[in-house]
Amino acid sequence: MLRAEDRQFIKESVSKGYKVRDIAKIFNVTPRRIQQILKDDSESSDEKKNDDMDHETEKQIMTLWSSYKIGSRTMYYYLRSQGFRVSYYQIYNFMRNNNMIRSRDKQNRELMEMKPFESIYLDYYQPEISKPYAVVLTDWATRKIIAMVEGHRITKELLASCLSSLKEIAMNTDLGDSKLSLRSGILSIVYSTTDLPKYMQSLGIGKVIIDKGGNRIHLSLSKLWQIYEKYRDDFPSAEEFVNWYNNRPMIRGGRSVVSPNSLMRDEVESEDRLYANNVTK
Repeated sequence: MLRAEDRQFIKESVSKGYKVRDIAKIFNVTPRRIQQILKDDSESSDEKKNDDMDHETEKQIMTLWSSYKIGSRTMYYYLRSQGFRVSYYQIYNFMRNNNMIRSRDKQNRELMEMKPFESIYLDYYQPEISKPYAVVLTDWATRKIIAMVEGHRITKELLASCLSSLKEIAMNTDLGDSKLSLRSGILSIVYSTTDLPKYMQSLGIGKVIIDKGGNRIHLSLSKLWQIYEKYRDDFPSAEEFVNWYNNRPMIRGGRSVVSPNSLMRDEVESEDRLYANNVTK
């Protein structure tokens, strides 16, 4: 059942020119369902969900919140991936009643103030043991996938191939103040046992942080990996999936509908104008 804010998101996305079939994929519904929503947006809101959860689920939420301070939606995707049968509304209400929900205005303000390439995440995911690993480099401010590579083994060469996309970026952007957060586990082992740190330094990356907790980065990118698992097979290559993903509509600042690509372009152009104005003064 789609929420009222989902319906608003759908209407705004279509009004901005996004395709109905792409929006349908986001919500895992048919294009006809999206067309029905566009035709009649007066349907009732989502049915109320039972707020009761079992003790084990509540305990898991408390543990994850204490360790990672993650939001309700990330909590939902993670718990579902671990086999917990719980709705998003149950999680949200439980977290709200226990003062775990951060102010959305504060979250939006922090995100709006963040600059492109200020915080970069390097993470990996393997949908099934028979499928290759996917390694992704993501700009956190715009949610844009900078690069994605796939391979059946995570090696220094595979990571260097993913990171090489920063070489062109570094020609026009100073990455000296950038912070690259690296998921612990396989990535941190490869980083610590090879000359990968020197390669990152050659790219101009200012600071590399290993996520010693293990799951903070992966949980932050849980929505990306959920979309990857659902739709990667619809595309003949990782590059085509990335192009589709970076042009998907998303909510920015709680109101406007943008795509990662358009947001990155607007932010970079804004920075360029600011720099030009400072030079002419």
